[in-house]
Amino acid sequence: MCDRAGKGSGNSVRRPLCFLGLAYVAALVLGMTAAARGAPVYSHLDGQRVTVAGYVDWKEYRISGEKEVPVITLKDAVILQEDQTANLQQILSDSWEISDGSEMSERFSKAKIHRYWKENKELLRREDAEGVEGLWCYLEEGELPRTGSLVLVQGTFYSFAHATNPGEFDSAEYYRILNQQGRVLKAECIARGCGYDGFREGLCQIREYLSLLLDACYDTRDASVMKAMLLGEKGTLDQDVKSLYQQNGIIHILAISGLHLSVIGMGLYQVLDRLKIPKPLNILLSIAVMYCYGTMTGMGASMTRAYLMFVIRLCAKLIGRTYDLYTALMTAALAILIRQPLYLGHSGFLFSFGAVCGIGLLLPAVESNLLTGSRAEKLLLSGAAVSIATLPVYLCFYYEFPPYSVLLNLIVIPCMTFVLAGGLCSMGLAACFLPLGVWGSCPVRLVLWLYEKSCEWCMRLPGHRWITGCPETWKVILFLGIIIALLVWNHRLPKLLFWQGVLCALCVFTIRVPRGLEITMLDVGQGDCIYLSEDGGLRCLIDGGSSDKSDVAAYQILPFLKYQGTSRLDAVFVTHPDSDHENGIRAWLEQYGETGIVIGTLVLPDVGEDSKNEEYRQLEDLAAQNDIPVHYIHAGETAVWGEVKLTCIHPTENWSSQDTNACSIVLHLAYRDFSALFTGDLEGEGEQMVLQKLQGGQPVTLLNKRASKLIQNKGLIHIRNA
Repeated sequence: MCDRAGKGSGNSVRRPLCFLGLAYVAALVLGMTAAARGAPVYSHLDGQRVTVAGYVDWKEYRISGEKEVPVITLKDAVILQEDQTANLQQILSDSWEISDGSEMSERFSKAKIHRYWKENKELLRREDAEGVEGLWCYLEEGELPRTGSLVLVQGTFYSFAHATNPGEFDSAEYYRILNQQGRVLKAECIARGCGYDGFREGLCQIREYLSLLLDACYDTRDASVMKAMLLGEKGTLDQDVKSLYQQNGIIHILAISGLHLSVIGMGLYQVLDRLKIPKPLNILLSIAVMYCYGTMTGMGASMTRAYLMFVIRLCAKLIGRTYDLYTALMTAALAILIRQPLYLGHSGFLFSFGAVCGIGLLLPAVESNLLTGSRAEKLLLSGAAVSIATLPVYLCFYYEFPPYSVLLNLIVIPCMTFVLAGGLCSMGLAACFLPLGVWGSCPVRLVLWLYEKSCEWCMRLPGHRWITGCPETWKVILFLGIIIALLVWNHRLPKLLFWQGVLCALCVFTIRVPRGLEITMLDVGQGDCIYLSEDGGLRCLIDGGSSDKSDVAAYQILPFLKYQGTSRLDAVFVTHPDSDHENGIRAWLEQYGETGIVIGTLVLPDVGEDSKNEEYRQLEDLAAQNDIPVHYIHAGETAVWGEVKLTCIHPTENWSSQDTNACSIVLHLAYRDFSALFTGDLEGEGEQMVLQKLQGGQPVTLLNKRASKLIQNKGLIHIRNA
């Protein structure tokens, strides 16, 4: 809200809240940068059987392993001292005896428990778990406790961990924003208080009922998508669909956001308006219904932003003032950030606000600079405006951008109104007569099928991924600076110059600063993975496996490569076919077409047929299936990239051994006055051969951690700072 209706609402001077908000955000950024502290991690509790207590804040079903399990989210939680469990369990049990089932007695019991908890929870808390306030509890079985009730849960604790490699998802920092510190697995609810939040529990039961209707109307795959779109239930979302949508840049349609407010909220307001409902009552009902909907679906960052802007828009109608997008947007941002400043680093928050900025700020400038003015050009560039505005966020969190998403969203977003309306109608019909709901879901299922086929078609097109890597801060600042300059001087610039400026801003993310030779040894637990890169064009990976981390390719290797901006590797060396060196590479090859990263050559040790184990042959087969050339390397072969020379010094040609470690490829890297030796798990006779070849040569600067003491103790290794 800003000006009186009919007066100049475009006057930017009349937006003091916008300037105040920008100042607050700037101060917040500076403060968070100056006092940057990582989220505390309670890894010392990992694997321990603990008893926790807290209030049930949210409950849903999630996929754990191969089955759906009920999950409750606890807030105001405490990990209890061992000797306090029985006392609290008795107090919760007594609360049921005090209550006679009446509403008055339940309120009294709830107030008594709440007062006790507020006064004593810190005395009950374990000293080594002082910062734990929020937990996920994966229940094994039993009835789900009611929302808002105080519960006592026993299970095995696991903390959220920090990322140990560049590009890896930092779960500790992410869940810190949501005030969650860990998970309790194989949990059992051993006691619960009788008091609960009747309003939120009622909404939860409605959500469960609607979820059952969707399960009845759609097949499992489509039902999981519709539950995410309409009810905010992402725990059971089909992972293949999620991956497909994410790779094609349409994952945003699964978030409860402004689109839902437009379809449901404004739709309700217009229906009530046509029914001649008085405006104040209409607005009050619309706001109340959307608050209930937002609460029922979890009220995430994007939903909170959309709801607050929806309220401001309707209130502006009520008091006769014009709706100002920028003031409403800043009001919503301040409301979220004042409550939780860490949302400034949350991808959902940044995407949501970035998209609105693209619509409100960049889109008008784009429309005023159309070259032909055709309908097709206007439609295409309108979608591009939102993509440009959110591009830095996309690259900072995903390190890549799907260019075809601009075209795909031109199909997807207009259809979403139909999907949401159709989903609501199918639930309504199913509630009246189930077969009607099934028949009514057919058009929606057709659109979802169209979404999937469109995504699959886009993934078959060349250049369906633009992998830039994680942009440095200066690139983001320069990009935003160019865009802001174009907006400020928009009316003074020729149209062609405006678009040249946009292209220049996009090219910022393609700038590569020379770094020389880089050797990165990834933390993959018990295993090896080494990345080599050099400005002359070298991009290689030596090994990629782990014996104690699952899905190391998906969670460590591929995110790192994308973070580095690597879309193609010249070679991937598998020093020997042991699982802690090759299972990540094998998993990568099994999903090769979906990764977006090309392998130029798979390099395996040159061994005889009798020395090839099952893993070795699987690598050969997977490479053949994906049309990846395989090179069998042996001693004496050399490859050169710019100033980097990589020489194989083991094994000899057609090496024969039943011990896979003895077959290890040993690579010697030379770069200017620097050298490195990568030995795999070499041992025995192979070590003696390597020692002989190193005699009299330049001392090795860097030796990988797996090299044996024999090589290290021969005085051939001279460790220094590279």
